Amino acid sequence: MALGGSKITVKSQTAGRAGLRLVLWLLLLAAAVIFGVKTLKERDVVETDILAMLPHLQQDALTSRALASIENRLANESYLVLTGEDKATTIEAAKAMMAELAASSAFASVRSGSELDPKEIYRLYFPARFNLLTDSQRTLLEQGKLDVLIKQADIALYSAFGFASSELISEDPLLLFPSLMQGFGKGHRLAEEEGILLGNSGGQTAAIIMAKGKDSVFSPKAQEAQLSVINAAFDKVNPANQLSLLKAGALFHALEATQSAKAEVSLIGSLSLAGVVLLVLLSFRSLMPLLLASLTLASAMLSASLFTILIFGKLHLLTLVFGTSLIGIAIDYSFHFYAERIGRDERAGQTLSRILPALTLALTTSVLAYMALGFTPFPGMQQVAAFCGGGLIGAYLTLYLAYPALAGSRIQGSSSAIKLASRFLSPFEATGPKALAAAGMLILIVSAAGLGKLQTRDDIRSLQQGSDALMAEEAKVRTLLSGGVDNQFLLVRAESMQALLERLEALSPVLAKAEKDKLLQSHVSLANYLPSRVRQLENHNLQQQIYGPRLGEILARLGLEPELEAKLQAKYQAGAQAPIEADAFFATALGASLEPLLLEPTGTDAKAQAKPQEWGAVVLLGGIQNLAALNQVVATLPGVTLVDKVGDISKLMGEYRQTTLWLLALALLIAFGVFALRHPWKLAAAMVAVPAVAALLSLSLLGLLGSPLTLFHALALLLVFGIGIDYCLFFAREVNIKQDEAHHSADDGQRVMLAVLLSAASTTLAFGLLALSNTPAIHYFGLTLALGIGFTLLLSPLIHTFKRTLK
Repeated sequence: MALGGSKITVKSQTAGRAGLRLVLWLLLLAAAVIFGVKTLKERDVVETDILAMLPHLQQDALTSRALASIENRLANESYLVLTGEDKATTIEAAKAMMAELAASSAFASVRSGSELDPKEIYRLYFPARFNLLTDSQRTLLEQGKLDVLIKQADIALYSAFGFASSELISEDPLLLFPSLMQGFGKGHRLAEEEGILLGNSGGQTAAIIMAKGKDSVFSPKAQEAQLSVINAAFDKVNPANQLSLLKAGALFHALEATQSAKAEVSLIGSLSLAGVVLLVLLSFRSLMPLLLASLTLASAMLSASLFTILIFGKLHLLTLVFGTSLIGIAIDYSFHFYAERIGRDERAGQTLSRILPALTLALTTSVLAYMALGFTPFPGMQQVAAFCGGGLIGAYLTLYLAYPALAGSRIQGSSSAIKLASRFLSPFEATGPKALAAAGMLILIVSAAGLGKLQTRDDIRSLQQGSDALMAEEAKVRTLLSGGVDNQFLLVRAESMQALLERLEALSPVLAKAEKDKLLQSHVSLANYLPSRVRQLENHNLQQQIYGPRLGEILARLGLEPELEAKLQAKYQAGAQAPIEADAFFATALGASLEPLLLEPTGTDAKAQAKPQEWGAVVLLGGIQNLAALNQVVATLPGVTLVDKVGDISKLMGEYRQTTLWLLALALLIAFGVFALRHPWKLAAAMVAVPAVAALLSLSLLGLLGSPLTLFHALALLLVFGIGIDYCLFFAREVNIKQDEAHHSADDGQRVMLAVLLSAASTTLAFGLLALSNTPAIHYFGLTLALGIGFTLLLSPLIHTFKRTLK
């Protein structure tokens, strides 16, 4: 009786502890749900901006301000092009569509043609006409070819299409000022009618509209609102389907990425879950493992999402796509637990106690692998690391706290599954030194062949590529806009405003030649609109050839009254005291539109105040054809830098790729040191060799397949290491049981093999589906992990072979 009472007491105590764990788990789950619901109500936590996933560049203050200015200028800008056969119809439709867009709350501004007032421009420049010259006028005067200018004026005066009025001639006899005004539009192939920019697209009239979204185009709500307004407006102005609509801008790339990510999250998540359900049912022949496995996955995804939001405040859609692979990893704990319970009549707590040390070490290695991702200065991978690490911790806590109370039912399991594990394991039990040597030679040959063909690619555009249709549509719009504005730009520095303008003026002929050499199509510089004081003085001195002693002769040749000579000379002399000043220029609408290109000293940095003030100006570039050649052209100019954020981040990603591979090698060495403290050094070396060889074979196969090596491949190899170590740990645990606990049944190796097979199958399924993603970065990540896990599955049973050598 006493013995029976003791057993009852032990059972009741065990049940009590299991109940307390379950209550604690339920409290944690309730807290997580409450926090999640509250967070979702308070703010939008989903992030779709691909730039938020990119590494942060370490830039100097002026370059950072220039990048911010450019991004603010181009942010949320959408380009809409109406094309039609009839010009008048197209123009009216464009005006109506602009009105519809402007009336909506989705857009902050809508424009097409120039909003500048010609009278305001005239009032700014005409009083300073004696200090202004076009490049061609300046060149002719420098070469002493005044007669050429006189002849041009004579032709213009008596042309049937002449635009000169008597008032203008009396103020500007050589008609230099009209040519100056015409030069402002030089290089632009667009016409303007009724306030609408017009171009030609395949023989049709193209009316161009620029619409700036009120909210970020990377917000799913803003995407839906803006696209809805655009579609509704186009349908309204095109009832007869006579017009077509071309679209370009970040909105349409972001929208396509959002739709693709949502579809992939749904597809990959559903197929991964279906694969897990099938594996559980086929292996354990019971609904209880399926229910608890589902509970584990739900807890993992909940904790992963909340953990990420808690750290970053946002959850990126691409993180969710990556994170769907968590399904294939988090379920491993359930597989190992139920594989141990097959055919055994024992409490769930006993099963958990037996596997908990290996599970804890497996969790530790996996989380450390994810932490390695988190320590890379790459926000995208930091989020993925936090998501997956948090999810694994959630799955582990569910196993530890909920399973003792909920998973006590007996599991008979599938004899077919056990037989499959036995068949998979049996060749490794018969493996001898000769077989291992032959396998090593084969691995060496394959590795050498594949690694020799492996190429690297670090372009950040591998993160996200638009569809062919979207890219073709955008190319048409860029052609209409003479190349548009590229992300690359020139940053010019100087110690003062006037010195800055002088450097911009020195840059202008270099860029003009670059356009002539087809290195780029267009550029926008302050120097084209605001000459320096030095340049204005030079222009004034050059015009002495016109308004000096020869003025009377010039007036006579043009047939103008001689009385104009004295008046013009007086105005010319007074003009030297009336240059265009920066303050007056930026006070106009034209100056305000160009002011974002000027970077004045802020004076906010205490350290910067001790240094000479630094002024900066941005020169926008459009239609760049040869970036490298353009960089060589401007590199020799003082104070001029080509800023290429895409190139800089790509270079940074290449450095991260190399660092990650070195980090992987370091992780392998550290793991060997840790395992050698608990296991024989040969076994520790074998445990580390399995993920190392798996990574090597994965890289070799990538080379043979022609897949380039990117940062995402390298990051995936870190996870191959973490997951591969898990498999080896369980086989190492089985080896220890064979040595230390002789009373254990002979099928322990088969149980471990079954659990590893199920784990590898679910993980490979999850990451294999990622390899089907349309987003190259996700594809590379998934493909590498699928290959790595597959090779790890084939190699990890070799740990089982060591049980004969360790006796």
